[in-house]
Amino acid sequence: MAKDGLNKKVEYGLLAAFYAPLLTDKQQALIQMYCDEDLSLSEIAGQMSISRQAVSEHLNRTYDKLDGLESHLKLYNQYRALRQSAAACLELLRGVKATPDTADNLRQAMALLRRDMEGGMDDGV
Repeated sequence: MAKDGLNKKVEYGLLAAFYAPLLTDKQQALIQMYCDEDLSLSEIAGQMSISRQAVSEHLNRTYDKLDGLESHLKLYNQYRALRQSAAACLELLRGVKATPDTADNLRQAMALLRRDMEGGMDDGV
């Protein structure tokens, strides 16, 4: 997982989207405030009535848990690979010359891929 500033927040925010049900309520709240709401450690500490150091320790434990979950389950990596494959398929289909008999099927297939590429997580994949 990326370990530098903004990339770290984005990547862990995306992992949390996959694994949030496997986190404690406190871990979910911390990761949401830090990654999604972009609150500082001090702001989170104030909201949760704990020390800044405690926020940092809880976040690090949450990162470790997310890394472990992804290491074992690989849901996020599979999602990214599937999105990349769908984008490649859509690009290949754009180059297909359909016959009158297959034009409708081709349009439907491309529409499904476009819908799936526009939906889902906004991770730039």
